[in-house]
Amino acid sequence: MRTLAAFCAGSLWLAAQPQAPPGALPPELDLLTRIRLHMLEQLQRQPNYTCVETVERSRRAGATRKFQLQDTLRLEVALVDGKEMFAWPGSRNFEDTDLRNMVTTGAIGNGNFALHARSIFEGRTATFEYRGKWPLEDRPSVRFDFRVPLMLSGYHIRVSEKEAVVGYHGSFYAEPESLDIQRIELLADDIPLELGLSEAGDRIDYARTHIGESEFLLPASSELVMVDLNGQESRNHVRFTGCRQFTGESVLSFGDPPAEDAPAATPLQDIELPVRLGLTLSLLDEIDTSAAAVGDPVRARLENDLKQKGHVLMSKGAVAVGRITRLERWADYTVLGLEFFMLESAGVRARIQASLESIGTMDQIRPRQRDLGSSHVRPGEGIVPLRAGRIRLSRGILMFWRT
Repeated sequence: MRTLAAFCAGSLWLAAQPQAPPGALPPELDLLTRIRLHMLEQLQRQPNYTCVETVERSRRAGATRKFQLQDTLRLEVALVDGKEMFAWPGSRNFEDTDLRNMVTTGAIGNGNFALHARSIFEGRTATFEYRGKWPLEDRPSVRFDFRVPLMLSGYHIRVSEKEAVVGYHGSFYAEPESLDIQRIELLADDIPLELGLSEAGDRIDYARTHIGESEFLLPASSELVMVDLNGQESRNHVRFTGCRQFTGESVLSFGDPPAEDAPAATPLQDIELPVRLGLTLSLLDEIDTSAAAVGDPVRARLENDLKQKGHVLMSKGAVAVGRITRLERWADYTVLGLEFFMLESAGVRARIQASLESIGTMDQIRPRQRDLGSSHVRPGEGIVPLRAGRIRLSRGILMFWRT
């Protein structure tokens, strides 16, 4: 399966645009000016904040077929100083890296959290056309269409290793009294043939959200759709929940700050494990494929001492920390990917990159076959082929890895 990605770099073109005072323009332009000024105020007063982003990725073979859920991703997304940043749940800090380096399979995109809105409303890139009153799901609304030409666009589309910047057009809907944006829809224009796509578009729905004691207009959900030249359609349904303000200055961290009277954490000694070292791990947390998501943390217990030349480097009982790297649902099987990247014991920790050699006996394990999953196995990733349907990997199941 090819990697499909849509990205907005609209922040490159942000600029203050002088506006005529309300009432000095024809009614439609006056309304547009007030909506843009209101949205500009909303964007400028947004704090640095973070939310949980849950992405349900589905596919179908054609417009007449039903979508089939492929997998679910769970990420932390933050808007910090106008920049979107991402992290896996449970990480200590956000990755200042391309989202495509974190999610390497399937369709993925950014811009729906903040950048599309900033590009459309803050910049000088879009032209607008009033379309009149346009009820949106039984809510009063006015609609404006917009267009951003290729030479001013920051909308990137990538399919596997091929990438292009495209122009786009779309619509936004606003509540006429409060002037709040309710929805933004956009569709890519003139997609280059070499990308193999006939259509790519995004829809973002907004809602009032409390962060601390204040209320802000933030994205609540979005939907990214890409259609290839054969009519196969990929759809990402995204929900933003658990939004909270980020107050750090240089390090973005999760969770509550430690109590002032809490004892100082004992510093851990970092050690390096030799290659070809065997690790027997037993799962500490059940994995239920009906509820789990890519990005969810996973823990396992080390069941053997790790030794080098008779010296114990890491004792039995250490905890391996990792995450689910893939959970792909196909017609007659499911592919589970696991990665363990840290081993921690009393006063000692070691970064690990290990390959999965085998897993304990389970009825749910599907015999290995070629071409499982959507892409090659990354270093440090272990692939577990499972039977189709809901599967529970119980606590205590043994896994055999090698560094």
